[in-house]
Amino acid sequence: MKLALLIFGILILLLGLHWVSEGTGILAYPQSPMMYLKPIWTYIGLATAAAGALLIWLSRRAAQA
Repeated sequence: MKLALLIFGILILLLGLHWVSEGTGILAYPQSPMMYLKPIWTYIGLATAAAGALLIWLSRRAAQA
């Protein structure tokens, strides 16, 4: 269970960081008009990255218990 949480958390964190980079214009690949330079994707990405970080933290905490 803790390994699944860790892997899922890492994937969610990376997805959130990708959305942040698309929303801010740092990463322009693929340059789709849907996400590129749209601030809403920055906020959605931050929330998603925070959820991924929470899952990683929970997996590490479960490993200690």
